[in-house]
Amino acid sequence: MTTLTEKILDYLQLQAENTLDLLDIFLSDRRTAMRKARRSLVHGPPAFKTNWADAYRERQKFYSLLNQLKRDGLVKKKKNGRHSQWHITKTGARRLALLKGKPHPIKFEKKTYAKKSGALVIVSFDIPEQERRKRVWLRTNLVALGFQMLQKSVWVAKVQIPQDFLHDLKKYRVFPYLHIFSVNRTGSIRKSI
Repeated sequence: MTTLTEKILDYLQLQAENTLDLLDIFLSDRRTAMRKARRSLVHGPPAFKTNWADAYRERQKFYSLLNQLKRDGLVKKKKNGRHSQWHITKTGARRLALLKGKPHPIKFEKKTYAKKSGALVIVSFDIPEQERRKRVWLRTNLVALGFQMLQKSVWVAKVQIPQDFLHDLKKYRVFPYLHIFSVNRTGSIRKSI
């Protein structure tokens, strides 16, 4: 459905094209003017470089999309002096990361977890390369808890894992890549601990 604004722009576009065509004909020499006039009568005026109504529709689509993103909380408009600028929000950055298939960067807090000795615990994990920061965070905290590395992704210690640490594993979404085992009989591992 065309709006009144689009109809007015279409009309003005047609008038501008006709005016330019007539000026082109009148300002040409006699022979060229006759040829251009015949062509204009048969085929209509030559195409204008831009169509104002199309440009208006595209601009309206763009601003409509921006307002939808603003209502969804993905972008916000900030006043910068007399001008306004659009900025992406944290929610928008997370959505963008999901759309691009990349995890949103997590700011890992540095914590010291309370250590308690307990049964032998084995932590095994396989965190994808795209989420390397999670892997570094996990290894750093395993060392802080007193774990020793058997392999790069298999760690062992005689500790009781603190609730805070388990909470942070969930918070940073590490659980899908992690397995924690408690061992009653140590077997051949006893010698290395």
